Amino acid sequence: MKYINFLFLLVMAAIMNCRGAGLDDFNAHFRLMPQPQQVELLKTKGLFYSAIRNIRLVDVKEKPVLSGFLLSLPLTNSASAGTLSLVIDKNLKLPSGEGYVLEIGSKQVFISANEEAGLFYGIQTLNQLLEDSHDQQIEIPSCRITDYPEIPYRAVHIDIKHHLDATRYYYDIVDRLAAIKVNAIIIEFEDKLRYRKAPLIGSPDAISIEEFAALSKYAKERFVEISPLVQGLGHASFILKHEEYKNLRDNPESDWAFDPLNPETYKLQFALYEDAMAATPFGRYLHVGGDEVGELGKSDLAKKSGMKPIELQMYWLKKVSEFAQLHHRIPIFWDDMVFKLSGLYETTYDKEIPSQKVNELWKQNEHLLNENLSLFPKNCVYMRWNYDYSKIPGNEKAIDWYNSHNLQAMAATAAQQAWAVMPRNRSNCQAIKDFCQLTAEKKMSGILCTVWDDASPHFETVWRGIYDFAFFSWNYENVSVDKIHESFRHRYYSPGLAAADNEFQDLLEDVLPFWETALLAEGDRWNYHKEFKLIDLPDPDKQGEWSLKNRVKLADAGKAVKQYEIIRSRLDKAMRSSRRNTYAIEVMNQVNELQVYSSRLLLLLEKYDRASAQDKRAVIVQLRDYAGSFSKLRVEFERVYSKTRIMGNPEGYQMDNNVHGHLANGTSNTDWMFMYELPMTLKVAEWVKPKPM
Repeated sequence: MKYINFLFLLVMAAIMNCRGAGLDDFNAHFRLMPQPQQVELLKTKGLFYSAIRNIRLVDVKEKPVLSGFLLSLPLTNSASAGTLSLVIDKNLKLPSGEGYVLEIGSKQVFISANEEAGLFYGIQTLNQLLEDSHDQQIEIPSCRITDYPEIPYRAVHIDIKHHLDATRYYYDIVDRLAAIKVNAIIIEFEDKLRYRKAPLIGSPDAISIEEFAALSKYAKERFVEISPLVQGLGHASFILKHEEYKNLRDNPESDWAFDPLNPETYKLQFALYEDAMAATPFGRYLHVGGDEVGELGKSDLAKKSGMKPIELQMYWLKKVSEFAQLHHRIPIFWDDMVFKLSGLYETTYDKEIPSQKVNELWKQNEHLLNENLSLFPKNCVYMRWNYDYSKIPGNEKAIDWYNSHNLQAMAATAAQQAWAVMPRNRSNCQAIKDFCQLTAEKKMSGILCTVWDDASPHFETVWRGIYDFAFFSWNYENVSVDKIHESFRHRYYSPGLAAADNEFQDLLEDVLPFWETALLAEGDRWNYHKEFKLIDLPDPDKQGEWSLKNRVKLADAGKAVKQYEIIRSRLDKAMRSSRRNTYAIEVMNQVNELQVYSSRLLLLLEKYDRASAQDKRAVIVQLRDYAGSFSKLRVEFERVYSKTRIMGNPEGYQMDNNVHGHLANGTSNTDWMFMYELPMTLKVAEWVKPKPM
């Protein structure tokens, strides 16, 4: 009997190993983004990408939006080999209306769901399977995929405050977000909407309400809900820069914040909200902003009122929340000031504060939150934003405080903060991963992935972070950054680019910190600076002195040039091997060309500095030619960007005070993109200019 039991255990172990090996093989060839909750391999025959020839609808009211290999398939009334059956089954036991069951076998495909959204997401998964089958010329194994999201509201923030893209590009963004199961967009308009009720505020090139409403409808058909963000209270420079609205300022000397006690403030803000809602007619939310108002209370009305800053802040929030509710929208509010005015804000973001100190600060100051609890609108969503370290004790305490007082909180992470040219920190993947995990664990209702336009990188550089967000917000798994980015390259470009030796975005991220300040003696590229100090040029009479002084910078320049060659080689391979999204490769190639310019210029200056008096003349010619080549580099950079992007502000555009020093708000034209290359090139060009006889 013992021998029989032992044989049985061996057989079962062999079966389990085969199943595990089968799933490992499946996951190696079919890298689904996001990853489904469950994949089971079945014993029936699978199919190739070309095997599906028609579609059958069962209890489906309208034919879903189709794309990819399914785009032009005809409808049929009967199931047979080659049929994709889309079934609405109200008895299907799934925890979400966005869930689905996809089954492939016997040369047919069935997708079942409770609701149309689930069918749509099942179709997106099937599209990825078909794509992988096509790209690798392999059969999709017979399988059953059961899937649903862990976080209900999964939104991406699109910030257009400093630039606009061609309208068609926004449609493309919607398609790509829907394909990875992102179900919402929060669009930050600022002055890029053509407001009807306050036309002065809209930029001359702004998008019309009708145009954006059409995009919102298109998104809705793909189960992407667009809601507006119109900054209020603070971040109001796009409004208060205008002479006509200066009387609404909290501080007469600054265009940053509204006076919350001036009734005219609300007339204007509500007019903007109404237009923004008309442009996003299918959105549930109205994001009202409300953050970073550090010096509130400077107006005459505020001073006379005797109200504390927290009372002024929450008075404004109550007014705008009532407006949102009256218009059947749920207000969303950036919540930093709640904790800043209670002496707790540093605990929510500073990872260097020890846990014991965090506990002490909360013990000392939590009463300030509790005493003002009556000021917190109950119908508002408090967006707990943390772009780096969401798992620190203070941030978790903030979320727990909301939960314990029956206040609704959402999370906000970031795929792009204020980095120049492109995101950093491996597309901020670890921070995104951590906050998605925390959001699921704390049962928060949603999470937003912000893409800030402060330094206005091209959106093509941000997709990796958005894929990370889509992955972890749908189904959290403890996958390493390197592994998820292998899946990203597979999915976004081609299975042939999944391997680690094809990675180029990380290498670009690694050289950019040197590029930012390569030409500077003092300054940075985190903000736009009118005052900065370029490095000195070599003294022709002091051979080698300049090189010695700048030896660290020159060593880094040499490394950057070597990295440039590796990156260029990988980008070239990616362009040849990629089956999709080659425009992203074009954009990053231009980033690589821009970053190496400074390093090569520095190395030429070193060559001059070390050369003999006789040889210096030849190097001067090289420097003159190289400095002259920058204009060509800039033209090509802008040509590639302008395939989607509208470059620069329109004629007559009024700049604001740029209180936060946003890089992309430094100049009305595109000079801010090359803010140190331009003056350094001019400096070198003047220096090497032939002297009159």
